[in-house]
Order: sequence, then C-alpha cells, then structure tokens
Amino acid sequence: MEETNKLGIRKWIIFILVGLIGQFAWSIENMYLNSYITYLNFTDTTGNGFNYSTLIAITTALSALVATLTTIFMGSLTDKVNKRKIFISAGYIIWGVSTASFGFLNVNSSSSVLVIPMTAYTAAIMVIVIDCIMTFFGSTANDAAFNSYVTRNTTSKDRGKVEGVLSILPLIAMLIIFVGLNGLTTKANGYRWDLFFYIVGALVIVVGLISIFLIPKEDDKKIKQESYGSILLEGFKVKTVKANKLLYLTLVAYFIYGVAIQVYFPYLMVYVEYTCNISNSGDGGFLTPFAIVMAIALLVGSLLSVIIGIISDKIKKENMMIPVVIILMVGLVLMFFAPKIEDDTLRIVYTSIAGLVMILGYVSIPTIFNSIVRDNIPKSKEGAFMGVRMLFVVALPMCIGPFIGDSLNANFGSTYLSEYNVESVVPSEYGYLMALGILLLTFIPIFFILKEMKK
Repeated sequence: MEETNKLGIRKWIIFILVGLIGQFAWSIENMYLNSYITYLNFTDTTGNGFNYSTLIAITTALSALVATLTTIFMGSLTDKVNKRKIFISAGYIIWGVSTASFGFLNVNSSSSVLVIPMTAYTAAIMVIVIDCIMTFFGSTANDAAFNSYVTRNTTSKDRGKVEGVLSILPLIAMLIIFVGLNGLTTKANGYRWDLFFYIVGALVIVVGLISIFLIPKEDDKKIKQESYGSILLEGFKVKTVKANKLLYLTLVAYFIYGVAIQVYFPYLMVYVEYTCNISNSGDGGFLTPFAIVMAIALLVGSLLSVIIGIISDKIKKENMMIPVVIILMVGLVLMFFAPKIEDDTLRIVYTSIAGLVMILGYVSIPTIFNSIVRDNIPKSKEGAFMGVRMLFVVALPMCIGPFIGDSLNANFGSTYLSEYNVESVVPSEYGYLMALGILLLTFIPIFFILKEMKK
C-alpha cells in the first residue's frame, strides 16, 4: 500500500455516510427480514406455502452464499477495470430499490396500504428472490467496491482510527433504526412494514445519488494487466498464501472470532429482553429498561472502541490483539451470569455493564483485525481480496456459528409466544460459554501472527 494518502474531511464524509447507510440496509437484511417473514406467515388457510422457520433458514443460507460469491467475482472485477465509484453509486441506487420492494409483498391485504395480490407460496418465493437480488447489489456496492475503496484510500498509519469508526457503524445503524423506525413494525402502529422498507430503501437510493458527486473522479490509468480469471483466483492460490502468511493467519483468527460471535449475537436482543427478563414495555415510551441497557452498551462500548482504534495507530496493532480478545472474553462471562441476578434493578445495572464490556470487545476485535488485513493486502488487488475476506469473516462463520447457538437454545433454552403469535425460543446463557470456548482458539493463530511479525 502506498503511504501517501491523506485523510481529509471529504474522505471522512464518504467513509461515514456511505458506510452508515450501507449498514442500514444490512440491518434490514440481517435482522428485520426474519421478523418480517414471521409477521407475514407465508402459509395460507389451507396449509399451503412455507413454514416461517424454514423460509428464514433458506434466506439466511442463500444470502450468505450470494454475498460471498458476489464479493469474490465483483471485487475482482473492480480490480480489473480499476474502478470503484461506479460500482458504489449504481450499486447503492439499485440496492435501495430492491430493499424498498419488500414493502410490496404481503399475503394479507390488511397489513399494507400498497399490495401486490399473490398466493402465500408465490410471495415466499418472491422474498427469496428479492433477498438474493438485494444481497447481490449490496455486496457489490458495499462489501466489494466500498471496502476496497477504503483500503486503497487509507494507510497503515490511519487505518486503526478508520476501522474504529467503520466497526461501530453497524451498531449505530441498529440503534437509529431501533429508536427511529422500529415503531413502524409494531402492532401499536398498525404493522406498517411497507413504510418501514420504503424509508430505508429511499435513504440508500439518496446516498447512492449523493455518492456520484461526493466520490472524486478516479484515475483512468489502467494498472491491471492480468486476466480477470487470474485476478479472481489470486487469493486462493497456494503461492499467494505462502507469500502473505500474516494476512491469512489474521483471517484465520478473524474466522474463529466470527464463529464465536455468531453463536450468541443473533439472539442478543431476545436474550436481554426475555432471558435476562429486562422489560421493553411500559409507560416510559422509548426509555424502557431494555432500551436503556441497549443504549448504554452500544453507545459507550462503541465510543471506547474508537479510542482503541486510535491507540492502535500510535502503537503496533499486533500488540492490541490479545487485550481486545480478553475484553470480549470477560464480557461473555459477565453476560452468562446476567440472568442469574434476582433483583430487578441490580440486574439492569449489571447487564448494562456486562453488555458494555461485551460490545467493546465485539467491536474492537474487528477494528484491529481489519486494520492488519488491510495493511497486508497486496497493492492493486484490494477488490479480489475483499472476496477472500468475505469467505473467512462472513460466509464460513454464518454457516457454523448460528447452528451451534440454535442447538444450545433448543436443548437448554425455553420458549415464549411472540407478538406475532408464533412460538419462539428464549436463548440460553450457555451460548456465551460456548462462544468463550471457541474464542480461546484465536490465541493459536495470534501466537503465529506475533511470531511472524517479529521476522
């Protein structure tokens, strides 16, 4: 990587605005789509259609597969044409359109103002198709183009602070949606899922249009003479692995971390509300005990993680690896004991602190790992290696971690009746102990990373 790039206000606006709105869309895909599927219940009165849990499993698996393949193929294409801007701008616009289109799908016409009539089975198929389309353009614009743009426009001297900011954007997006838009998906507001999707889709489209003027014109000089096929396979060649040991060791550590968090994080909000029995209802409006706990954990934890990112730019990043892993380990242990506290007030205070520590570790580890990954990606091959990163960080962990968590919940958790009248699982606290055990394995690649960095 060249070390001559300077961070300026324009770059920061691009990183934060494009990154944040991208996380808005991913929050829909990763969190709210499952709730939407549960709400619509794609089984008609005759029993035809899809069981909601089966449909969730299908969309989750296909989404991970499409996201990874898209990033591999489209990331390599951005390297071949040496362009990022067109993929970001056009990708965000179409990404927003596909996100908004979820609002048109309803089996029950009373659940939306604007409806396309269709059978339960057809609507379920449409959800799968639209989710794959949304994921394709989202991964093209965000995972492939935007991430390689960030890599190319930062240096080893400032990637810590940039990664610190980027790593908290998913949490900020989650918090903004939860506070500002979540009410549209509730019974009190008539389950206005259609309006929910239209608003988020419109935001993504607007940022796509803004990015056309915000992102500077790129150099037309072609720097890649290799064939597309050669670029595509670059990150999977044995000689590439041998020549970039530090990069792949970091990706292995990142993979282990990813599996660990996927065991418990998909169930975090349900865990706090139902396992820890911290109420999300009452006369306090948004200031429910649940909202307070989540706000403290997300906001304070995120702020501290940015500070850790800044510190990592001042000292060697590898020296931060063990401390941030230990922080997450402590947080996991604290979260395990949260449901066992009987006093309501004490449990709220304790869970706020436990969640803060856990979120701090959860966000800080990617800050450090991503910085090291970006520092060691071969020059002018940013896009191709975004696909490799996606395989280690997203696809494989999502195919392993959730199944471990689901098994623990099925064997050790209980059930509750959701607001959509669907029986759902109350997550088990043992998911946090399992995550702790898996996280311990990160010390193996970290040992070799530190050994490699001494050379």
